[in-house]
Amino acid sequence: MNVSSVEASSLKIVQLITRMDVIAGAQNHVRDISIALQHEGHQVIVVTGGNSSRYPDVLDEGISVNYIAELLRDINLLLDIKAFLKMRRLFKKLQPDIIAIHSSKAGIIGRLVAFSLRIPVVFTAHGWSFTDGVQLSKRVIYRWIERIAAIVSDGVITVSDYDMQLALTYKVVSMKKITTIHNGVHDIDRNLYCKQTVGVPKIIMVARFAPPKKQLELLHVLMQLQQYEWTMHFIGDGPELEEARKLVDSVNIHSCVHFEGASENVCLHLSNAHIFILLSDYEGLPLSILEAMRAGLPVIASNVGGVKEAVTAENGFLVETTDTESIKKSIVQLISDKKMRMSMGHNSRQLYEEHFTFQRMLTETRDFYQKIIEKRKHG
Repeated sequence: MNVSSVEASSLKIVQLITRMDVIAGAQNHVRDISIALQHEGHQVIVVTGGNSSRYPDVLDEGISVNYIAELLRDINLLLDIKAFLKMRRLFKKLQPDIIAIHSSKAGIIGRLVAFSLRIPVVFTAHGWSFTDGVQLSKRVIYRWIERIAAIVSDGVITVSDYDMQLALTYKVVSMKKITTIHNGVHDIDRNLYCKQTVGVPKIIMVARFAPPKKQLELLHVLMQLQQYEWTMHFIGDGPELEEARKLVDSVNIHSCVHFEGASENVCLHLSNAHIFILLSDYEGLPLSILEAMRAGLPVIASNVGGVKEAVTAENGFLVETTDTESIKKSIVQLISDKKMRMSMGHNSRQLYEEHFTFQRMLTETRDFYQKIIEKRKHG
């Protein structure tokens, strides 16, 4: 049945994710899509592990948040069984029309629970756990786990064509169950666009100080560029932050490097920057890159996952994380050439408007949910 011909109706939707106590891409996605679906008239319930959330705006919108303390990121057989049973009781009580799941651990337990209750379930892969860059032994294990989980999935969303092809190449999920819906982010006011004004070029990286991000490697590159004028601004916290601070102390570049911490106002930081960088070992399709493009910034990013679907020669540079010389050359080109920054920044904004708006992602996601529900009803 054509989804567009199905009369829109209010749905009860569970959004399940392993944790909401950190500020990161998948968590931002869950917040934004939950609030948008609630505004459309659907009833949204967020279920997450732990016992706290960094997203009070979800509650402010009247969305119920349920915590399952036993749902943790690390494998723990006893706690995982408890999480399964607790989740099953909750979902049996809620009786949602569909369960939308995000992140690996919730993705495994949640799909098994949904299968046991015969509730339609969709898993969104914000970058596979078996992607290139992950340790080989882990990739093999995760491929088998995801194959099993895919059997009990009604649908799978990948956030990039790269991840879709990866899943098909390793026969993790069948073609009839999977679709690509590129990430999208809400637009901003024009006064938050990058201004590329005169002055010392400001470089910015928005990411947690934790794997797979590579802030330390970026600092080592910047240490070799002290003959140029620039400032570096890191937005984010995480377990590797203290090591980064010590590295900056050891080479005495405090005047150039600024640690801004986690921020609820990333848009303002981006509007005051000139160049965006994201170095990492692996990715899906990072929201931080899309936010930088939305602000009209040129982008330097690791050529991993679906990054090349957003960053091209038109709006930035793709680099190999281990290629120090290439990273240095890209930074020098952009800090030295304002016209290049402005041209690439303009192209970033245009690419965002054409391919990565939030409304486009929301429409495609909601339509996929409805397709899965209708297929289950008539299948």
